[in-house]
Amino acid sequence: MRIVKNLKNFLLDQDYYIDIFDNNLHVYYYESLIHLSDKLIKLKLKEFSLEIEGKDLIVSSMDNHEILIKGIINNVRFIR
Repeated sequence: MRIVKNLKNFLLDQDYYIDIFDNNLHVYYYESLIHLSDKLIKLKLKEFSLEIEGKDLIVSSMDNHEILIKGIINNVRFIR
């Protein structure tokens, strides 16, 4: 099913795509990592910042424009 989502994202040329599932947060098309700790991760996206608050947060995998964050996610906030 993820392949279909990725293909739609590519074809529709979206600015970003965010998946949240089972204590995981997957962000496509982020621009930079602003802050990293086990309680707070901040990402810069094209038009806003994304704050992920939680416990035992880790970056499980990271690519140029894709990041997977694992841990107990308590809050996700969009900041313009």
